[in-house]
Amino acid sequence: MDLPLATLIERLRVDEDTLPILLQVKAFVVAATSSAIKNIVKASHLHYLFNCLHTNDREQIEVTCFILNSLLPIVDPLEVLMQLSQSIQNGLTHQSDVVRHLALKELGRIITTVEGAGALSESPEVIRQTVKLIADEDMSVASAAVNFLSDYGCTSPNIARTLLSHDPESSLETLKAVMSKSDAIRYRVFEVVCNIQSESQEMLDLCIDSGIISHLVKELSDDDVLLRVTCCAMLADMASSQHSLNYLEQAGVVSKMVEMLKNSHLEPFSDLYIPGVLKFFGNLCMYSGPQQVVDMYPGFCDTLFNIFHSNEPSNKQVAIETIGVIGIIDEGKLILVDQGQKCVSFVKEICRIMSSGAQDMRLRAVNVMGQLLDHRQVNPEKVDAVLPITLSWYKLISSTPMDTILSLCKQPFLAIRCSGFHLLNTIAGCSWGIEAMSDFPTMTEYLLDRSTESDKASKEAKYEVVQTLVQSPRFAHVFGNQNYLKFRQFVKEGPFYVESELSTAIEEA
Repeated sequence: MDLPLATLIERLRVDEDTLPILLQVKAFVVAATSSAIKNIVKASHLHYLFNCLHTNDREQIEVTCFILNSLLPIVDPLEVLMQLSQSIQNGLTHQSDVVRHLALKELGRIITTVEGAGALSESPEVIRQTVKLIADEDMSVASAAVNFLSDYGCTSPNIARTLLSHDPESSLETLKAVMSKSDAIRYRVFEVVCNIQSESQEMLDLCIDSGIISHLVKELSDDDVLLRVTCCAMLADMASSQHSLNYLEQAGVVSKMVEMLKNSHLEPFSDLYIPGVLKFFGNLCMYSGPQQVVDMYPGFCDTLFNIFHSNEPSNKQVAIETIGVIGIIDEGKLILVDQGQKCVSFVKEICRIMSSGAQDMRLRAVNVMGQLLDHRQVNPEKVDAVLPITLSWYKLISSTPMDTILSLCKQPFLAIRCSGFHLLNTIAGCSWGIEAMSDFPTMTEYLLDRSTESDKASKEAKYEVVQTLVQSPRFAHVFGNQNYLKFRQFVKEGPFYVESELSTAIEEA
């Protein structure tokens, strides 16, 4: 180890006036590069630093944590666990939130390897103490504990068992004890378990056996509206994998959600939990298809359009996103068009928002319009049935749809500008879209003009449009062979090509 740093850290062992020494160590660490001290600093050297945390002096704690945060990442995590396990455990119970954060951060680094997670599973007391931090008064510490335990539990089924099995050595009883402290803390535990179950059927089975998942499902019927809001949102997130959806259907959650949606007009506070219900059905549409949802609840689309036209912004946003999820596949497009005038009114309103709504709503509207017009997930056998539908929706954008879309591509706001290019890229993938783009004056010049975009994201987004056009077998026929060669050269040069003054002068000559 470098002598000056070694001497300073050694002095921490014997010198009672530690803060001045720590400040010198900090200065040394700030000045040195990590490569200069890598493979030199060992876990045993850090023991003296951890001892400096046994104080009530806030400045000394913060300086020590700064040094440890700088040095720990260059030490082998297994070495840290083997030699500093007690120091880490002491950090989890420290009175300072800064130290508790440090300990959780280091545990998170340890489990980035399978070996580290496996070794940590041999320290059940450390895990139990981490579980207790779910109830920490400092919300950021509690959130860090939730994130760590989620990542730890997702490592493998064997690791998950150390948390959720009924074995005396597991942390299940500690989890249940923490759950009993308050509603908010109980939902933090639910979050950990929901994150773990998403990994696989085996993980889900472990979570079911623990009894915690069934506890969450029961809360869907709770009379406390605020609890129901949180429960709906969590179950919607849980319904993001097929094995989870299968369980939720068997547990009666799907039928309960249908009932809640049907009776939403009778509940005075339904606006609070409807977004979670809609998100749940959006996930169900993604994994099981929108037709299954419509079969279970024939009035689903009617309810969805009614919620979209409500005055509640959060409900409106989720309704927009749910309709987009439905409309991205051919089955969904056919279901939506069967709604007749309600669907037409929806598309018209989306187009209005797309052109003149608030920025966040405009982004959602442009994205949903892209999903409605998208043909990438359309079954080839149904293309002929879907093309007239998407063309009719395109014509609803405005009296001059292509002009409206290009105006989005020229917006000063980067997110809207890129979403405009993504919508244009979607249209470039349609047979009628290529013709619409070819018929628009100056379209060729605009797409080939590299000077219109100055940022990386926009250059890439425009490049994708040109690339999609070149890949179309109909492009040369529609745009002409000369333009095809120009577009192909554009693609060959890449998104960030800059013309030299010489080549420009030659072209102009």
